Amino acid sequence: MITLHRDGNLKISIYADHNPPHFHVETPDGKSLVEIATLAEMRGNAPRKMLAKAIEWALQNRARIEIEWNRLNPPKG
Repeated sequence: MITLHRDGNLKISIYADHNPPHFHVETPDGKSLVEIATLAEMRGNAPRKMLAKAIEWALQNRARIEIEWNRLNPPKG
C-alpha cells in the first residue's frame, strides 16, 4: 500500500489490488474506490465533500497515480 496524499482526515492510497485501476479514498466517516481512468466512484460511502476533494486532487495528479498503480500492479505474463 502506498499513501499518495493526506489532507486532514482525507487519505488517498493505492494497493496491490484488482482491476480496473483505482485508488482508495479513506476518511473517518467512510471509504470509496475511484477508477483512475474516469475518476468515477466505483463503490463506497466516502462523504461527498471529501470525495470531491479527492477527485480534485486526482485531476492534478493523475500521472503520478497511474505510475504508482503500474508499479504496484505490474502486468502479468
